[in-house]
Amino acid sequence: MFGHLQVLSAYSFQNSTILIKDLIQDANAKHIEALALTDKNNMFGALEFSQECLKYGIKPIFGMEASVMIEGEIYPFILLAKDDIGYFDLVKVCCDINLHEDKCIDLKSLALYKGHMYIISGSAQGIVERLVAKEMEEEAVKYLKSFKDIFQDNYYVMIQNHHIKLQQALNERIISLAKYCRVKTLCSNEVIYLKKADALAVDLMQAANQGLTLESKYVPITEEKYLKTEDEMKMLFDAEILAETREVVQNCKATIPLQDKHLPSFPVPHHGEASEYLKGLCQMGLKKRFQNQKIPSQYVKRLQYELKIIHQMGFDDYFLIVWDYVRFAKVNKIQVGAGRGSAAGSLVAYVLGITNVDPIKYDLLFERFLNPERVSMPDIDIDFQDDRRDEVVHYVVEKYGQDHVAQIVTFNTYGPRVAIKDMGKVMGIPLARLEIIAKMIPTGPKNKKTITTMYKTSAQFQSMINQDPLLKKIIGATSVIEHLPRNISTHAAGVILSKQPLREVIPLVLGPTATLMSQYSKDYIEEVGLLKMDFLGLKNLTMIDYICKDIKRDINETVFLNQLPLNDQKTYELIARADTFGVFQLESQGMRNLLRKMKPYCFDDIVAAIALFRPGPMENIPLYLKRRGLQEKVVYPLPELEPILKSTYGVMIYQEQIMQVAQKMAGFSLGKADILRKAVSKKETGLMQSMKEEFIAGCIDKGYREEKAIEIFELIEKFANYGFGKAHSVAYGYVAYQLAYLKANYPLYFFASILSNELSSETTKLHCIQECKTYHVDILPPSVNYSHARFMVENGHIRYSLLAIKNVGYAGYKAIVEERKNGLFEDVYDFMMRMDESKLSKKMIESLIDAGALDEFQLSRNTMKKNLDTIRDYGNLKNMLGIDEKPVLTIYKDFQDEKLRKEKEVLGIYLTMHPIELMKEKLNTPYINVSSLYEYVNQTVNIVVQLQRVKNITDRKGDEMCFIEGFDETGSVDGVVFASRYKSIGMMLKKGNICLMNGKVDMKDKLSFIVDKARVIE
Repeated sequence: MFGHLQVLSAYSFQNSTILIKDLIQDANAKHIEALALTDKNNMFGALEFSQECLKYGIKPIFGMEASVMIEGEIYPFILLAKDDIGYFDLVKVCCDINLHEDKCIDLKSLALYKGHMYIISGSAQGIVERLVAKEMEEEAVKYLKSFKDIFQDNYYVMIQNHHIKLQQALNERIISLAKYCRVKTLCSNEVIYLKKADALAVDLMQAANQGLTLESKYVPITEEKYLKTEDEMKMLFDAEILAETREVVQNCKATIPLQDKHLPSFPVPHHGEASEYLKGLCQMGLKKRFQNQKIPSQYVKRLQYELKIIHQMGFDDYFLIVWDYVRFAKVNKIQVGAGRGSAAGSLVAYVLGITNVDPIKYDLLFERFLNPERVSMPDIDIDFQDDRRDEVVHYVVEKYGQDHVAQIVTFNTYGPRVAIKDMGKVMGIPLARLEIIAKMIPTGPKNKKTITTMYKTSAQFQSMINQDPLLKKIIGATSVIEHLPRNISTHAAGVILSKQPLREVIPLVLGPTATLMSQYSKDYIEEVGLLKMDFLGLKNLTMIDYICKDIKRDINETVFLNQLPLNDQKTYELIARADTFGVFQLESQGMRNLLRKMKPYCFDDIVAAIALFRPGPMENIPLYLKRRGLQEKVVYPLPELEPILKSTYGVMIYQEQIMQVAQKMAGFSLGKADILRKAVSKKETGLMQSMKEEFIAGCIDKGYREEKAIEIFELIEKFANYGFGKAHSVAYGYVAYQLAYLKANYPLYFFASILSNELSSETTKLHCIQECKTYHVDILPPSVNYSHARFMVENGHIRYSLLAIKNVGYAGYKAIVEERKNGLFEDVYDFMMRMDESKLSKKMIESLIDAGALDEFQLSRNTMKKNLDTIRDYGNLKNMLGIDEKPVLTIYKDFQDEKLRKEKEVLGIYLTMHPIELMKEKLNTPYINVSSLYEYVNQTVNIVVQLQRVKNITDRKGDEMCFIEGFDETGSVDGVVFASRYKSIGMMLKKGNICLMNGKVDMKDKLSFIVDKARVIE
């Protein structure tokens, strides 16, 4: 069996360009039978590697290049797992290295694992190799013998031949010394790229990592570190060494055991049974839900059925764990979402308070969540208010122990912009030039482009690269690097729990903030038998929390969120007119267009809107609206399906409906119906065909004609692609309704909360302030006497936050608030005297002045700034000597343009007024505010905007055109000026210009403005 024993993937950050899928495909094409993945001190790719190998019939060998401490110095060794025990030993070694402050394992500790691993000296930086290179052969022999004594027959040396002269001489000495010490020799090619041309990419990344600059004429020392064929390896090494290598390849038989489950146990009081405890909690919870009224029999039966399935599948502990941390959140007044995903279909989850959706009332199916006919891990994702999510995670860590709880790794990819900037810097290209080129590459979610695509399709981009020999030299390398992982971070939501200590099950790593994380990413956690739970932070819940607390504090009303009437007229009027800015799930422009047409008047309408407004289901919107508006007759595929499809006017919108149709027509159990739904939606062709045959046979058994059965199955096929989970839609509908209710009934508190929650988002802040105007709510300027950390309701208006002012940090804010407890600041002198230099820096005070936070002292902002030192000196003298004669100030006038510019610098927005408002006053021409453009789609209108981005490009014909972004006081809009118009108006389109534009409002993926005419307003 031929195989490679030293392969580094891109998970050895900055040391390899190899993505695992590409590696295995290349190995398969070269008829390589086995591969060892030996990433540096990590096993990030082990599971992915194993799965890809098995797809192609290649033998995966699990390994690692491990840092080992020997007499205070750190050296690399290659470790290979011989068997399954060896795999788990490798995991433990990996954990030991990553959790050690020096990121290594000492030789003595490594020796504990010698029985089930090969330990190999096989790196240029290895202790033996370094001693031989320094011609210290006696020392090298000493270590060779020592390692042979410690690791016995599992110790080997390994040589490489990358056509480097020094290496060849070194190899001869190592082979000779190894024979002398009776240590066997293996061979490898250190594989760090798949194509010779990628050698430069690795050298560039390593240089960037070390902060080095390479010479313009730099060429890699070797291009031989690619995946070589068996014939290529035979030309490089002796038959004896190749035979030894084959034997090691043959002897590595480790697999990753996937059948073991490591599910944690819930600590049941008095060492009771989890199933009995869960049953008791559910019965109590059901009584609570019905507030001691008579419980309908269908609830009792459904609860018994669900508990039976949960017990059979072994998930009693799982439900108790989730119940426990949700209860912790609620007891500690942390907002918890109504539910998320298919879990809202469970009555057990509802009576335990894990969700707040009654599955029977909304016709939700337990089998969509837990399918007794397809055993898979349950998945209950919980939304918590985002500013307190970490408290819940901390509770779980404390309860089950740090050894048993970890978060999950994610990988940050370079991307085209970072790749160009990082690698260009290594070649000494000026950063300003790199910034210009990087910004040319679109990286938005709907318009991503790679470096290769840009080079092929953009004449301007290609020209800029070709003009610079250094850029041209590295462009191929950067186009490879942009796809590679650059570093690790912590998954936003995933938390894993294990019965055994995690280091015995999976490799671990410390994240950027010393967070313990699994090295396997979220896609592989459940496969190794671990429980993954998502603790999601939802800012909308934080908003709700703020609103309710502010209402209680200011007007002493308690809003009971779980008892809101679902028929509030003001709420539906607000939703029907699409006044849903800031309302979870209902605020995008497309959704607002749907709401205007739909005019929801009940909760089911909100649920349907959330399900319909998705990329697939959108196709059904016109049909749904026609039937709902009685413009088209509602028809059902069969009269028997009316009860299932009546609420959605005969249109299959929900996944649950598809399952119910299969149950009704073909006699499928709901479990089997869910398998059908999944097979169709994931296009599993083989399974779909067998399910189709079963479906048709089932329909015929129930007396339906074969043609009708085929027709219904085709309908299921069509809608299963688009079907959305009703459980998720109902749960999110609750949060949407709560926010709409709060906006309709307590708009002041709603807006204050949005502004507080979006301290850093200028666009949202701008939009919100515009919305406030339509509600006749003023945003009061910040004030050192009346502002708080958050935006607060004050006398029917909203007071600007002090913390939302640039340069005013929390310490400065706290100092102001603490001092004003002693009485409000009377004037600018009083303020400066009480807020001396130890509390507020000069820069902070200048920012407060520019923001208008001292305007109440009746002096112009210019006067306060230009007399600042004089006023501060007075404050110091009064504090020290008691001198009380106020200095005479020189009075300076504020100039409106400068005042507004400085205000925007520190607030991010124009608060007093927008410069465009001054310009608009000079116009006699009618115009539309940017925020209202969505009401004029496909119409030609005038707008007045200040240009903040102008990007010239060449179209396919070689003519110049441009993209623009402009804003007014109500919001911003993207626009396009095609070549035909650019010739006549291009000279006016400069960043900073305020223009009156005439053009057409267009809506495809998003709103844009197609410019026809433009003139600059002076």
